[in-house]
Amino acid sequence: MDICSIILSAGKGNRMQSSIPKPLHTISGKTMLQWVIDANIAAKIKKYVIVIPKDNKEIEEVTKGLETVVQLFPLGTGDAVIQAKKKLKDFNGIIIICFADTPFISPETLKKLTQAIKNGSKIAISGFKKSEKNNYGKIVFSKSNQPSEIIEEKDAQIRKIKSEYCNGGIIAINSEILNYLDKIKSNKLTKEIYLTEIVKLAFLNKEKIDFIEINENEILGINNQIELSKAEKISQDTLRNKAMINGVKLIAPETVFFNFDTKIGKDVIIHPNVIFGKNVNIEKSVEILSFSHIEDSVIKEGSVIGPFARLRGKAIIGPMSRIGNFVEIKNSKLKEQVKINHLSYVGDSEIGKSTNIGAGTITCNYDGKQKNKTKIGSNSFIGSNSSLIAPIKIGDNVTLAAGSVFNKNVPSNSLSIGRAHQVIKKIKKN
Repeated sequence: MDICSIILSAGKGNRMQSSIPKPLHTISGKTMLQWVIDANIAAKIKKYVIVIPKDNKEIEEVTKGLETVVQLFPLGTGDAVIQAKKKLKDFNGIIIICFADTPFISPETLKKLTQAIKNGSKIAISGFKKSEKNNYGKIVFSKSNQPSEIIEEKDAQIRKIKSEYCNGGIIAINSEILNYLDKIKSNKLTKEIYLTEIVKLAFLNKEKIDFIEINENEILGINNQIELSKAEKISQDTLRNKAMINGVKLIAPETVFFNFDTKIGKDVIIHPNVIFGKNVNIEKSVEILSFSHIEDSVIKEGSVIGPFARLRGKAIIGPMSRIGNFVEIKNSKLKEQVKINHLSYVGDSEIGKSTNIGAGTITCNYDGKQKNKTKIGSNSFIGSNSSLIAPIKIGDNVTLAAGSVFNKNVPSNSLSIGRAHQVIKKIKKN
């Protein structure tokens, strides 16, 4: 059977108190919407329709190239699926309905839901058991132990219905069941059409309904910044555990923050208070000291980074190199055994093997209009407090004197001094 996922992403998200659309808030560097898309891809669901709000340029930009449908008015989950239905007129198969603000749904759960439909059920709902008091919608079971209805918690209290099974929200249906959407009446108070009503209609029409029990964390809904922070903690704990299981030593795991795409080799040691942004690849036997911030960088085998180092903008650190405290590297390629130990900025540069950059060195890469390149050869020594005004080329086996400004190329096997002439004058006593 063909499978299509409808991803509901049109909610206003007012409780986030943010100008950023709710589905585009990030968890471990990845938008909630992308979390859901990736889960579908991992479950081998190749077709999906994303329901988006009208006149939202940010979501339109992110979903460009994907199949989308606009929900003109926020009239509930049922109405959102009705809008998606317009894109599925000729579709015959399994439809899964996901939510962009429920990012942790797993590929395994999506597979279980679709398998239930393949096995003959017309609807498969997800849920979990929770005895403590909560605000989740409740799943009601018939005498034959089949789900018969999903009702809101407040309605369950009014009707004195007790159920420990909570609605997970994610649902799979046979495409034939889409016709029941037209029979759902809007809520008298909210004027919204609730997708959950489809379960009751299907049960009354003696359709086969299945229940798939899942972990509560999978359907953690994100409606405000507090819930977003809880999701971040869950994600970070997962990433930390994965790193340690794969041979990474975290001195204080709770203080290290990964991006979803961080790649780390074995025998890497990470000290407390280290943050990884997007696109970081760390090879084996690297040590990263405290308070370092790394993004968009490659750190090769045996290097030591930090403390208080910042790497960004396609920085490539060669094997056995040493980047020390208060050093920033941006868009630069360092070969093996390069040392930049203290208080330096290296931007838009190439540095050769075994070169030593002294404290306070700056590559002056920006002239006010464009970025310029600095090239330094192998086995060279750049004295402390040097300023290299790019574009500039420094050869191999070069020594640049401390406290100098350099704006001309220096050939290999040279000593260059670019400091102002020092004058000493005696002071006459009165």
